[in-house]
Amino acid sequence: MEGAAAAVAEEDQYTVEGGAVRTSHVQEKRREGSLGSTAPPSTPATRGPWSRTTSVRDWYPDEHPFIRNSRDSDDPNETPYTLTTSGYPLYKRSYMPAALQRQDPIGFYPNRGNHYINYPIHLPGESTTQQAHYTQAIMAPNPLVIALCSDSDKVFSKPLYASPVYAFDGKPTYATGELDYLKVDAQGREFTDRLIDREGDLSLKAEVHRFRMVMNELERMETVLVENEEAWGQLAAAKLGVIRRLEMADANKRINANNQGFVDDALRVNEANLAWAQRLKKR
Repeated sequence: MEGAAAAVAEEDQYTVEGGAVRTSHVQEKRREGSLGSTAPPSTPATRGPWSRTTSVRDWYPDEHPFIRNSRDSDDPNETPYTLTTSGYPLYKRSYMPAALQRQDPIGFYPNRGNHYINYPIHLPGESTTQQAHYTQAIMAPNPLVIALCSDSDKVFSKPLYASPVYAFDGKPTYATGELDYLKVDAQGREFTDRLIDREGDLSLKAEVHRFRMVMNELERMETVLVENEEAWGQLAAAKLGVIRRLEMADANKRINANNQGFVDDALRVNEANLAWAQRLKKR
């Protein structure tokens, strides 16, 4: 990754006059686009080996910023269940009112077909693992899935990521422009969404949604950074101009020359005040 990042930096390098101020524009940034991967724009699509040095958790974090989980035992295989904001377990009866016990939970789908999400659940004291019976995908900026199990009254939830496809020849490496068609404002987005729906993988749909949210926020931040960069360049140039004019006016010498005179004047004022006070006492 370090080598790829260096290649990106080399390919995307700007010429900086004097090594001080870099000039850039929002339009130029928009034309170049955001880096979609560690590969530079000119890198052709290839297949690389699966990472051997990086933990899977680095790419698939098991924590979500809006989810609080807990366990009932010290068994590392136990699937964490969800807590409320008050720290109490969330129970599935919140989604299954007594009058609707024989119906599907509100907002949930049976975990099969196009609504299937791989969510293995291992309950404490059990020797086997079972798939969630009902799932609900929440397409937030950071998508998550809520799951219910028939053998537990608890509610389970975790981040929702695209399921990896393992292959003997490794995973593909995408160049920057190969994912532009997935952006929010990409031309033909409706057709792309139909193709994603036709794939029938809800986790892939969630990952595309996450990509769009991240890229949209990244482009917004790029605009802010570029505008701030240009403002910083203008202020830096103004600062150099002010310093040059102060040098030409020999400001330091002229200001410091008044320092000794200021002290002398202060001493004379103090002496005059002391003399006046002494005269008042004599009276």
